Amino acid sequence: MPHTIAVIGAGELGATLARRLAAAESARRVLLLDPDEGKARGKALDILQEGPVDGFDTRVEGGTIDALGEVEVAVVADPPALDAGRLPSEAAALVERVRASLGRGALVVAGGHPGVVEIAVEKGHPRDRVVGSAPVAVAAALRRQLAAAVEGRASDVAATVLGRPPDRVLVPRGTALVGGLPLDSLHPTALARVEGRWPGPVALAAAAARVLRALFASDAALLPVFVVLSGEYGHRGRALAVPARLGQGRVLGVVEVPLDPVDRVAFDNAALRP
Repeated sequence: MPHTIAVIGAGELGATLARRLAAAESARRVLLLDPDEGKARGKALDILQEGPVDGFDTRVEGGTIDALGEVEVAVVADPPALDAGRLPSEAAALVERVRASLGRGALVVAGGHPGVVEIAVEKGHPRDRVVGSAPVAVAAALRRQLAAAVEGRASDVAATVLGRPPDRVLVPRGTALVGGLPLDSLHPTALARVEGRWPGPVALAAAAARVLRALFASDAALLPVFVVLSGEYGHRGRALAVPARLGQGRVLGVVEVPLDPVDRVAFDNAALRP
């Protein structure tokens, strides 16, 4: 378990994630950081005061990015610098500031910002220690849609996603299953209901918390995440959603799912998207 996790951005996603991490006692200390110091401190205090009610004792502190200090893990949630339409240079400045505090610690990008995963690696973060967690939420939304189609439970559906969500989501043929049976005839309809929009902040926060648990669990876990590829699937330098083994605080490896010709073209097209 890491001593300190910093959540950058005290919007709905960041505050929800900070609350989940504190309640699960995922770290001894959770920092909630935002340019609006008053907002960050207020939300941190609210979570801290919830602790005795729900039985957790995690230290929760709020502040600006200047309060970052040395941390083992940083999560980029929803700071203003990553709002739509802002310059990539602002995201670059943010990840450079985080890198100075992280060293070789893990950086998790919780929102729908695969480009930030790429920028972080370009700025010197180790490739195996930068992941984007949003594909976990996209896969969960897909499983929910598939479960509804067969009048079953989402927990009984196995499905993963590849590509560049939310606009280019690929479910490789034969990989969406319920009770061991393929759902290939159903997943195009389910995909149409998932593509083109990110899940909400609660689902994205849950996905980030799941990735953090996997990173620091004793056993490796296989999850769909954004990672910068280095030759896997025939691509380099692009952050794409792929199944990856997570553990020991890093990406242990990318799992290459066999793709038929149609899926290969769809994946390659996703890699070309901005």
